[in-house]
Amino acid sequence: MPADNLLTLDVGTSSLKAALYDATGNLLAKASADYPLHYPKPGWAEQNPQDWWKACCTACRVILSRKVGPVRGICVSGQAPGCVPIDRQGSPLRPAILWLDRRAAPQVDWLVQHLGLEETLRTSANTLDSYFGGVKWLWYRQNEPENYTATWKILQANGYVLYQLTGKAVTDPSHAGICSPCFDFGNQIWSEVTCEQMGIDMEKLPMIAPSIAQVGTVTPEAAQATGLPAGVPVFCGGADFACSCLGSGVLGSGSVSLMLGTAGNLMFPAAPRTDPRLLNTIHVTGDILSCGGVLAGAAVNWFGEMLKIDMPDLYGTLDREAADIPPGAEGLVFLPYLMGERSPIWDPHARGAYIGLLATHGRAHLYRAVLEGVGFAFRQMLEILKENGALVNEIVAINGGARSLLWRQILADVLQVPIRWRPTKDGTTLGGAYLAALGAGLFNRFEDITAWLEPTIDTFPNLANVDIYQRRYAVYAGLYDKLKSDFLALRQ
Repeated sequence: MPADNLLTLDVGTSSLKAALYDATGNLLAKASADYPLHYPKPGWAEQNPQDWWKACCTACRVILSRKVGPVRGICVSGQAPGCVPIDRQGSPLRPAILWLDRRAAPQVDWLVQHLGLEETLRTSANTLDSYFGGVKWLWYRQNEPENYTATWKILQANGYVLYQLTGKAVTDPSHAGICSPCFDFGNQIWSEVTCEQMGIDMEKLPMIAPSIAQVGTVTPEAAQATGLPAGVPVFCGGADFACSCLGSGVLGSGSVSLMLGTAGNLMFPAAPRTDPRLLNTIHVTGDILSCGGVLAGAAVNWFGEMLKIDMPDLYGTLDREAADIPPGAEGLVFLPYLMGERSPIWDPHARGAYIGLLATHGRAHLYRAVLEGVGFAFRQMLEILKENGALVNEIVAINGGARSLLWRQILADVLQVPIRWRPTKDGTTLGGAYLAALGAGLFNRFEDITAWLEPTIDTFPNLANVDIYQRRYAVYAGLYDKLKSDFLALRQ
């Protein structure tokens, strides 16, 4: 019998990761390929979609070189939301506009005037912000009309790789839900009324298919490029954060998933109700998924790159140094608004800031303050979930940042709940592989992913630190309102 191996591809912000799992959830092989991230103007963030495909081909060939057996199905996840316009030949018409791009702030004002915030909330369940996909599409239509006219489809990052694999232009509800205001949240379809008001041609939008739906098979051309056999089924997949939530094993019932990748996302599936201070979408399971988003790994990487130190284990060294600094970083607070901010303030003009700097502070204080600042941002999101009736008993941390024991302890102390971590499996690729397993008929229920999960390593709140973090959080939570007008003045 052929092996039931499942290949998952994740189009991340800094690299494409490929992983091959067997039908019992064992990781057989993994590979990754990096690509550059471009900042052509302040607040802009772009990538070349062709770099994603080249990375995909490279990673697939590395996986296949391990001689691990045939592939039963493929699933693709990716960073989102974005704007990836292609022509009828599948060629990108411009660099991809990424999720952290903030150029579309003027389009928010246009949408408030022409659609209205209340109507947008009723239709899409989300606020208006330059983060969301539909707002980026409006910027594209208004600022590059010739390219827009030549556009056949507007895709997401995973959608571009899906197209290269299968020749099909598709997306799934977890992606579509964060393409506000163009998504009708209640009916889970593109909103014809909203798209017409925005001048967005619905024929340019991809078909919305369930995350476990087979959208095609590997074409002969894709097989030649990747080394994969032609005819392998390809399943729709989902946004990286949604696949991470599934891969963490969090399906509701008092558990929250915390993604510590380039982006940080606090994710609560089967939320009691939506809240416009958070971002709201449809989970790969079909449930409502409410999320809070902040720069996480990107803030840590910014700090490390700023030091300009060539050190093999830089972040391990920084962790060890920061562990010797008392909780609260001796009066130093960091706002992680390095690319504006999403939930809960939704302000593209917000800026990062250190508050409380003294001559006695060194790099260990500054680094610890970054880790704590991201933790305080998650605390704001958690408070909103609780306000809306969510019961939170535990948080499952996933992705690269969760490897830091110091960060897990800080998060446990700030959030005042246990942080659980599975050390050997990546949440995003595991979730993607399980979607492929469901699509291929190897499983029938999302809940059965528990059979794939390893035991957790648990970090519990240190009660001695709760009071200091409570006081520091109160300072953090009040800083934005005090600095909001200054942030706006600094962009002039």
